[in-house]
Amino acid sequence: MNMDFRKLLTREELEPFLQKSDAWGLWLLVCNWGLIAAAFALVAFWPNLLTCLVAVIVLANRQLGISVLMHDCSHQALFRSRGLNQWVGKWLCAAPVFADLDGYRRYHMRHHRDAGTTADPDYPNYKNYPVTKMSVVRKTLRDLVGYTGLKTFYAVLLMHAGLLEYDMSYQHHRARKRPGPLAIMGNLARNLWAPVLVNVGLWVLLYSTGHGYLFGLWVLAYLTLFMFFARMRNAAEHANVPDLLDRDPRLHARTTHVNWLERLTFAPNHVNYHMEHHWAPGVPPYRLAALHRFLTAKGVLADTPVANSYADVYRAMVGAPEAIIRTP
Repeated sequence: MNMDFRKLLTREELEPFLQKSDAWGLWLLVCNWGLIAAAFALVAFWPNLLTCLVAVIVLANRQLGISVLMHDCSHQALFRSRGLNQWVGKWLCAAPVFADLDGYRRYHMRHHRDAGTTADPDYPNYKNYPVTKMSVVRKTLRDLVGYTGLKTFYAVLLMHAGLLEYDMSYQHHRARKRPGPLAIMGNLARNLWAPVLVNVGLWVLLYSTGHGYLFGLWVLAYLTLFMFFARMRNAAEHANVPDLLDRDPRLHARTTHVNWLERLTFAPNHVNYHMEHHWAPGVPPYRLAALHRFLTAKGVLADTPVANSYADVYRAMVGAPEAIIRTP
């Protein structure tokens, strides 16, 4: 892979994959919020432990799903209009999970600019892989009991307060200039009013149907399985790749083939095509699969490791290179 990957596709070859579609963007948005509504309805009509468990799984998956759509909006890649990407990304994707679209965009653009180097702000998330099986077990247990979720939410509040830099690796870098008490209050009011408004609105909507208690499932999903799904999705993208410190995305990023169950857990909204996303960040999510097929047919992925499933991702996390296949 000595040749610059950017020279392997002409602009004319890439252009069809860069085309944005408001219809496809709206379809993804409706599917995500439709599944959220369906999860709530399932428990409202058939309240029992099994339906609650299914609902929490679906809600956590779609919390990850709208986070992925926030990411796509940060690239101006979900809709054709910059304004629509900004509005949807802020109100229907970022705010429900207490994220900040603009803060995330600034952080994430650094990830793309510096991917394949130690300057990548996400590098701390991946540099220690592979890890031991017990390390994965410990992290998973912390996710599932809510410890990671509470710790993460506290860090997010500190970021919104201006006490920590916006950092999705949660390395807890203090802000360069510590704000005073009044500035902290102002930061919290300015940064949290949208997330609070959206989440209160969601509770009011559920309450108006006579099922306000269902909001507890939303919180439970956020604090537990959302964290677990996000951790596994992160690992799938860059953990134990061929060369984390190479600029070529075929070496520092990974694509994972997924089935329907993995789409309903770890990999919503085509997020599994991560190598292709790093190859061309402006490609909308609904065109990444086609880009993958095109690159494969062109032969430029012949030596590129691709995971067959999230079971293979787990094996890669704990240092089993045989878990990774190569594209035909």
